[in-house]
Order: sequence, then structure tokens, then C-alpha cells
Amino acid sequence: MANRVTVSSPTETLELDLERCNGYGNCVFAAPDMFELDLVSNLAVLLREDWSDDERATMAAAVADCPAAALRLVPREA
Repeated sequence: MANRVTVSSPTETLELDLERCNGYGNCVFAAPDMFELDLVSNLAVLLREDWSDDERATMAAAVADCPAAALRLVPREA
């Protein structure tokens, strides 16, 4: 399993650091159509391969709600 997984919008990339993830599930509550918790590892799983810029507020809420700081938004380079 990769230690870091990403999913991108046209302007930003959401990074999930699995070494930091502690399975609190806050991301699932903030963005249930993007995240779920793996039943075996209890780590966050990304459900989609991309997201739209219209969903930025939802992704930012997931990042802000993560007590383990396992999520971050990174601007994509042009």
C-alpha cells in the first residue's frame, strides 16, 4: 500500500498521508462521497479519482477536520 494517495481537481490536489491517518473518520463525515474507512486497516480510503473545483469547500472542511493532519490541499502547477 502506498503511504500517500492523491486525488485532483483541475486546480488542486488532495493528499492523504496514510502514515499519519489514525482512522478518526472526520473526513468521512465532512465528505462522505469522497472518503470511507477501510474495515480492516481502519484508515481513510479515497472513493473517487477526481473532484471538481465546486467541491473545494467540502475538501477544505475535510482537511481542517482531520485531527491527525493526514490531509492537505496542494495547488497544482500549471
